[in-house]
Order: sequence, then C-alpha cells, then structure tokens
Amino acid sequence: MKALNSRTAPKSHAPERIIQFGEGNFLRCFVDWIIYNMNQKTDFNSSVVVVQPIERGMVDWLNAQDCLYHVNLQGRLNGEKVNSLTRIDCISRALNPYTQNSAFLALADQPEIRFVISNTTEAGIAFDPACKLSDAPASSYPGKLVQLLYRRFQTFKGDKTKGLIIMPCELIFLNGHHLKECTQHSLTASFLDSLARKSLRFRRKFAMPTTSSCRAKSSTSG
Repeated sequence: MKALNSRTAPKSHAPERIIQFGEGNFLRCFVDWIIYNMNQKTDFNSSVVVVQPIERGMVDWLNAQDCLYHVNLQGRLNGEKVNSLTRIDCISRALNPYTQNSAFLALADQPEIRFVISNTTEAGIAFDPACKLSDAPASSYPGKLVQLLYRRFQTFKGDKTKGLIIMPCELIFLNGHHLKECTQHSLTASFLDSLARKSLRFRRKFAMPTTSSCRAKSSTSG
C-alpha cells in the first residue's frame, strides 16, 4: 500500500489561524473535516496547528505523513446512502510541547492565530495547583492555555484585537464555563505573578460548542 505524505498526495497551504489541543479521531474526523470543507467551499483559508496535550500522543505519526489522512464518512444524506473518502489536508503541522516547548509558545507570537480548539478528554479540563508559569510545559491543559495567553499578552502588549476565541469540545456539561473557571483559578494561584494576572484579563472569549455523534473513520494510507 502506498505511503501517504506530501510527496505522494497534494497538500494545500493556508495561514495558520487555529491552535488545536488534541490529535484524536474526534477532532480530526469532525472539527478538522469541517475546517477542510470551509476551506474548500468558502474563503475561510485557514490551517490548523495541532498541539499534543499530554506527553505521549500521536504527533510523530501525524508528522510522518505530513499531517495528511483520510476520513471515511458513512451514513445517509437526504435519504441516500453515503460512503465517501476524503483526504484532509488542513493540518499544517503537529507539535509536542514536551519536546518542542519553544515552538509551542511561539504560536502565541503569530498575529494570524485567532482560534483555540480542544478535546483533551473529559479529565483534561481541570485546575492543577502544581502547575507553574515556568514549567516547560505546564502539565495540565488549562495551564498550557494560560502560558499561551500570557505569552501572547506580552508579545502584542495587551492589544485586544489579538485576543483568542476558545472553543473547548470536551464532552462535559458547560465545558466553556469549566475551562474559564480553571483559568480564573490561576489568577489567585502561585502559577501567576501580578503581571501575568493582568494578562489573563486580556481579551479572550470562551465558546461552548455543542457536540454530536457522527460515524466517521480515519484512514492513514493512500
């Protein structure tokens, strides 16, 4: 079977506007599939940088095939049977912050970045009082997010037009509220000094997207 990568299949290029915490099938077959279709059918023109939220994950596998993969969509549309295979190419690169922490934090310096999407499992949205701003990286997802927000605040000197829209997709009730609370806890924790507390008031919006089940399978080969 032919290997799948940018040498064996075409890959489009677009500005990196989305940071995605999580590289599992749900985000790649649902959210990234939507982004791919938005790129194809509208002028969205955006690519995704995937960030591995835990130390062991799949970014090496993704990068080995230049972040290309297929989605096999099965079901019915307008009463007709659907069985389609789509090559998804909207992920530009994938980072492991445990070995590429400088590259991870540098995402905050990119002015085009506008959205943060996440699915770090049901246990991922939790405040960890052991996290510190100096960690490389913070162990929790909220900790990594605060590190990113603080770096962005510093880079753009509090420019409110560089705030981020944050869309958690973790399957918990009121996921946006919970993630916001975890970042707010950092305001009173030793994680942040007084300047960093100011940065967390930097303009950001927590959205609460609804999630639904879909039958899709990720295929890795060409």
